[in-house]
Order: sequence, then C-alpha cells, then structure tokens
Amino acid sequence: MDFKHAKINKKLDHWTIVILLLSLCLGFNYLISKLNWQIDFSNEKKYSLSQESIALLNKIKEPVDIILTIKDDNDFPKVMQKFLNDFNILLQSIQTVSTNHQIRVTFLEIDSPHPTPTYLQQYNITEPNLIIVASQTGGKKTIFRYNVPVGTNPYDNSKAFSSEDALSRQAIFESGFYTNWKESFNGVLEPTEFRGEETLVRAILEVAAQNSKKSTVYFTSGHGESSPSDFDENRGFSYFKTMLEDQNLEVESLDLSLASKVPDNAKIVVIAGPKGTFQDQEVAVLRSYLNERGGKIILAIDPVEELSTFDRPVFGLRGILKEWGLRCHDMLVYDPSYQNFDIFTGAYLLRTYNSNNQHKIISNLTDMGLSIHSDRCRPVETTNSDNNSISDSYELIFSSKEALALSGWTQRKKPPQKNELLDLEGNIPIIAISEKGNKTHNIRIPDTKIAALGSSSILSNKYLRKNSGNQILAKNIIYWMREYDSMLEIKPRLINHYKISMKQNEFDQYLYIIATIPASVALLGLFVTWLRKEL
Repeated sequence: MDFKHAKINKKLDHWTIVILLLSLCLGFNYLISKLNWQIDFSNEKKYSLSQESIALLNKIKEPVDIILTIKDDNDFPKVMQKFLNDFNILLQSIQTVSTNHQIRVTFLEIDSPHPTPTYLQQYNITEPNLIIVASQTGGKKTIFRYNVPVGTNPYDNSKAFSSEDALSRQAIFESGFYTNWKESFNGVLEPTEFRGEETLVRAILEVAAQNSKKSTVYFTSGHGESSPSDFDENRGFSYFKTMLEDQNLEVESLDLSLASKVPDNAKIVVIAGPKGTFQDQEVAVLRSYLNERGGKIILAIDPVEELSTFDRPVFGLRGILKEWGLRCHDMLVYDPSYQNFDIFTGAYLLRTYNSNNQHKIISNLTDMGLSIHSDRCRPVETTNSDNNSISDSYELIFSSKEALALSGWTQRKKPPQKNELLDLEGNIPIIAISEKGNKTHNIRIPDTKIAALGSSSILSNKYLRKNSGNQILAKNIIYWMREYDSMLEIKPRLINHYKISMKQNEFDQYLYIIATIPASVALLGLFVTWLRKEL
C-alpha cells in the first residue's frame, strides 16, 4: 500500500513540475509580449530606424495613422509578398520608436462586415490594396496602390497583355519604395535598394508637419478643357486627379471668366487640352498668379485643326509663356518612322531626353530607359538666349531625329514635304519647363514654375493608366511643383539576394537527406521505449 501511494505521489510531483514549468514559460512569454522593446543584432541594423528618421519623426505636430487595406491571406505574386514583408519590418521598427506624437498602424479590411473603427471614418477609405498615411488636419496621402487585374485575356490582340507578376512589379516600381533596379540572371528587373524608410517618413512629414495645410489643384474650365471628373478612357483626366489626391491635394474646377483672381489656396493650376481662346481678363488673372504669387501651372496643349481661324496663338497664352522663356508652336509633329510608334496601342513614343542638362524630373526616366506615350504633339521649346533672363527654362523630352514640325499642317498633303523655311527638324522638344532663375539682379522674383506639354494625352487616362513612363513623369512634375524634388538624407537599405540552383534529382536527394533526421530521432525514441520495457 505504501509503495502504491509513493508511486502516485511521484507521478503527481512530475505533473506538478510540468505544469509549473509550462506556466513559467507562458507567463514569461506574456510578459515579453507586453514590453515594447527590442534589440537589433543585424549587422546593418535592418530592423531599426536610422537616427535621421527618429529626429524627423519627433518633428511631427499631431498623431499619424498608417492604414493598410491589404489582406494578410492574399494570393499576390512573390514580388508583392517580398514588398509586404519588407514594409511590415519597417512598420515594426517605427512602432518601437518613442515619438512626441503617436504613430498608429491599422490593418483595415474593406469588405469586412464589421464597421470601420471610429478614428478612421473621417478618412473615408473604400478601396482595397492601399497603403495610406493620414492625420486629422493634414489629410491623407496614398503611398502605395495596387489594382488587381480582373478578367484579362492573354489572347486579346487589341490590348497589350501583362501578367499579374508584371503588374505587381509595375505597382512597386511606381511607388518609389525600391530603387536601382537591375536585370537579374533570368532577365527580370529586380531592385537592389529599399527606400521604404525614406518614403514613409517623407509621407508622415507631409501630413503631420507644422505647415500641413491642405492645398488645392484647380483645373481651368470654359474653353473645352478635359475634366478631372471625366472617366472616359481616352480624353478623361480622372486618373491624374487620383494621382493628385494621393499626394494629399484637393482637386476642383475653376472658371477664369468668373474669377477676379486665382483662389488663395491654389497650389497648382492645370490647363488640360483647351479648345477655345483665353480672353484678356483671364490671361491677366493667370499672369498675376504667376508673377505676383509664385504660381505653378501645368499646361498640356494639343495641336488643333481649328487654329487656322484663330489670330491669337496658343489660345491667347503665348505672351505668358514668352515671359517665362517658353514658346509653344502652332505646329504638328510628324514622324514618318513606324518604329517610333507602339505596336499595340499606336501611341507615339517619346524616348529622347536631354542628356547635357538632365533635370530631376526626367533623371529616373533616363536611368530606366522608359518612354513616354502620346498622341499627336506640338513643339514646346525654350527661348532664353541671354544671361539676364529672370527664369531658367529647360527642354526635357524630344521627338525622334526623323520627325518634322509642320507649319500650316492642316493644309499640307500626305506625306508632307519639308518646308525649308518654316518647318522644324528633329529632335523637336515636346516637353519643357521654366522656373525662377538664379540671376535676379536684386529683384524679388516669385517661385513660379511652369510645365508645358505638347500633348494633353500624356496626362490623360488613355496613357497615364497603363504606361509607367507617363505615371513617373506625372509624379515627378507634381513633386517638382510642390518643391519635393530633393530626397531626405536617409540612406537606402541594400537588399540581399539569395539563390539556390539545383536540378530536380538533386532537390529530391536533398529532401531525403533532411527527412532522415526526424525519422532517425523517432526510431531512436521507439528503441529506447522498447528497451526500458524489456529491462
């Protein structure tokens, strides 16, 4: 009887020790999970923010929300999974930093039956697959957008087919989270540097810095211009409007014939493909906006057949452009070479850049060798030939060398013969910009900026939705207009690539070798159990 009791007590002691050890492990794990503390043992401090980022984050003036509407259980391509993993590591490092105001991360399911959290309702987020940075007074900025392809047909010859992996790479490339893309062993472009920390910190500063007052972009109306509310696949500017709103800018229309001045909250004025002439009073309003208030204008203007009936070139805007060192010819760019047109869409390809004086707007376009898609164009050139000009103007993108700029093109026969006196030879400038010059001679000059494009189709839905070159150009123009053309002094993180190359039989052999380890342990355990029973 005593032996039986001793055996039971021994078992109770064993189970008590097991329960105590298990409770100790669970309690210790729970305690660790409640501590907002980590140690980064990686050589490059991959899991920690740089000191520059921490200093900048302590300058924010209000709490910030980082909102992800991307599901955890998604079936996105591997390149997208890699991006989400890198971004989640960055979010974890931000959450461990102590800042003056809270930076809160929320994963939001758009199609969830549960209501949106109260603190997010003001942002009115309804789209999936977005990454948004927002604050109460600074508004919201979308720093990543991925449109999942629906119903694509690889056998439809009328449209250029792109795989889901290619579309994922395009979305990641356009977001600017990675830089220095290089061709890998299989011919696919892969990033070598992760700029996520810089991109995210920059967005946080935009919405939560001291001067985070929301500005407005005004589209002129009343002259047959394209509308930002038009979703038409060809002429509409709704996608450009989305890009502006992603940059935390409001978008509205402006009828200059009814306004005595451009509104005070105007950050940029967009003139998109006008068909009618601007009257003197309207031109005066724009001139005052540029010369007295340092206004910013994006002018996208097409060659129009009815120009032969007008006595005011460039719809009455030639005087303003001339004052700022630009000239927009009433000509048509004609290119006889079929190699300069896209085989799928018929778009005219602009892929000649100014290599002598490369502006920041086109630097990454030239590095990647991207082209700009457009319909028919008109020339836009600079006129600053003297050193006393108050502005600096630059020709950015050109037609091919084979192209001609035709004067009086509505009356020309096809194919046109070159007019030695009036026509211009390629390379013909299609996109040019102007800004305040360095030599002001003690005269107060406002920070005026003008971007003139020889075709409104460059920023229209027709090409802006589908072509990476057009999207990057549009974003760079917006950054330049908003004076965000310089990057923060935060070093990018190098990406380590690991590759295992083996044949199928080598992989099977390796799998069998690995499988022998747990099998051997199991057999050893069974043998020890049998041996103890026998003894």
